[in-house]
Amino acid sequence: MNKDVLYIDVEDDITTIIGKVKASKSKIIALVPPKRVGVLQSAVNLRLLTRTAEANGKRIVLITNDHALAGLAASAQIPVAKNLQSKPEIAEIPALKVDDGDDIIDGRDLPVSELQKSTKKPISAGAAAVNAVIAENDTKVTDADKKAKAKKNAVPNFNVFRKKFVLIGGGALILTGFLVWAIWFAPRATVIITAKTTTVTVDEDVSLSTDATTETEKKTVKALRQEQKQDISVEFTATGKKKVGERATGRVRISTRDIDLLDKTVPAGTQLTADGMVFTTNSAVTFTRQNYTGVTVAVTALEIGDEYNGVSGRATGAPEGVTATLSEKTSGGSSREATVVSDVDITKAIEALDAQKDSTLKAKLEKAFGSSAMVIGESYKEERSTPTPSIAVGGEASGAVTLKATVTASMLAIDNADMETYLKGRVGDEIKDKASQKVYKYGADKVKFTQYAETEGGAKVRVTANAVVGPTIDESKAKEQSKGKSYGDIQGSLESIEGVQDVDIKFSPFWVRTVPNDVKRITIEFKLQDAN
Repeated sequence: MNKDVLYIDVEDDITTIIGKVKASKSKIIALVPPKRVGVLQSAVNLRLLTRTAEANGKRIVLITNDHALAGLAASAQIPVAKNLQSKPEIAEIPALKVDDGDDIIDGRDLPVSELQKSTKKPISAGAAAVNAVIAENDTKVTDADKKAKAKKNAVPNFNVFRKKFVLIGGGALILTGFLVWAIWFAPRATVIITAKTTTVTVDEDVSLSTDATTETEKKTVKALRQEQKQDISVEFTATGKKKVGERATGRVRISTRDIDLLDKTVPAGTQLTADGMVFTTNSAVTFTRQNYTGVTVAVTALEIGDEYNGVSGRATGAPEGVTATLSEKTSGGSSREATVVSDVDITKAIEALDAQKDSTLKAKLEKAFGSSAMVIGESYKEERSTPTPSIAVGGEASGAVTLKATVTASMLAIDNADMETYLKGRVGDEIKDKASQKVYKYGADKVKFTQYAETEGGAKVRVTANAVVGPTIDESKAKEQSKGKSYGDIQGSLESIEGVQDVDIKFSPFWVRTVPNDVKRITIEFKLQDAN
């Protein structure tokens, strides 16, 4: 069975040791005391350990060579072993003399000779003696008696005095620091001014261009453009049929007897017919005095097929006065029916390709602009390249054929700064004759784009935004009017300003009741109340 080994420190008290015993997950616990056995020199403490172990279903073994401590352990029925490998045994103890006036039995004060004289009395007698000590201690020795005894024999402890002095002095410094902070540095105030406002609406068409600059007078706004390309494809099976193969070849001898044909040319591609099969010459023949009697050139069958094989003899179709004769039998012709890509196949594949839609393209473009721009959703468009098949029309296809195209998606947006600049100019024009008014919001964060249309060199869009305009309130003057005043005084002072609807003050920390005199610790916040 596994055991848990607990090493006891000199500073450990009985409560700490009991806590370690309870916390152990093993049923057998080996306690290893230090050379200065300390708290374990008490028979009462050892008995408490025994009771704790029994209550928690555990067994304790004391690892020690100290005979006095072994005797005390025996009285508490705790087995002892010389080391972790030794067999634990309960030591034999002499009869203990119980001192009614003290609950501490110090085994180190007993003579070694006394410990070595075994009385051979039952262990239970020692345990009974310890129980008597515990009982008498509970009834006779009170906490007040112990304190009185300790006080009577006490010696002034200057270390304790120094600790108390440091603690009291440190506490005083902390308290002083806290009071300074609480009175001079902590107080803050937030003055919340609610102002009556009106709405100025901007609703007009503006021109957009990626090359333009934002100008209010010209009603032009610089636009941003993002583009995303994506390949799309569709596979289909070819259904067309076509006769394919090789054309037969041979050689033909061309000659003339007409002297008038000297310097005349029989052109390449001249069609000659033999046995009902048509062949064409591969090269031209020009008659001279040296070759008019016969020139041999190659011929190729007009069409594919093995029926053009084995043809020879005289051929017709040569110019008048010219004789053509197949000097040898033709060969190499072959034919078979193959599956090829037809026009119908391509038409159906294009329809399937056009039906493909990628909803992620628009989202990708919007993300590409980031949070610093306002997207014009109506500007989104897609352009597709001409679809290209992997095998051309008429080409033989033994497997799947792929039709591909590239989709180019684009979208426009306006940078937040450019939109703000434009609205500042437009709203500024609206209130330029009202010196007492200021713009609190230009409405760029909630602008709407409608009626988008492309134009030559750019686009147009209708911009709608609602700016918030209210009275001009000097923040620095508001702070000066508020410093050092109470809640009611500040309300009376600031609410007298034209355009101020309400005033509220928030103090911090909770004990503050007046606004600090330092304006740096005063914050002015404006709340807007639409008067429309």
